[in-house]
Amino acid sequence: MKNVNQHSQNILNKLWELAATDENHYKLDNAPNIYTPLSIEIIEKNQLSICHYGEQNGDLMRDPEMVFYKNTTGEYSPIYFRNDYLGIEEFSVRIDGKNITCDDTLQNEHTEFANLWIKNIAIQQEIE
Repeated sequence: MKNVNQHSQNILNKLWELAATDENHYKLDNAPNIYTPLSIEIIEKNQLSICHYGEQNGDLMRDPEMVFYKNTTGEYSPIYFRNDYLGIEEFSVRIDGKNITCDDTLQNEHTEFANLWIKNIAIQQEIE
């Protein structure tokens, strides 16, 4: 699996810490009414979900959501991407117990997107 770059890893560590101090979930909104708040949730003991939510016809829409796997050395790899507005749901990595299956091409695409998205989140939410 490909890991996010060091800058993204630093930001994800900060997001993990925010969620861990608030019952494993946190809403980050350092720029109210300017940028979409970020929902952060620790799922399981080694996965972090970050998501922007929009609303359409009264339904919450992920725009997008990504899930990151945090390995034993503390590095993050994207494993899931979803955008409800575009009708996209992609598992680039599936973890079943100790079995890990990876679609290398898709996981590389997810990693490239994650690095750009996390950079933008850091700027928008003033995380550094």
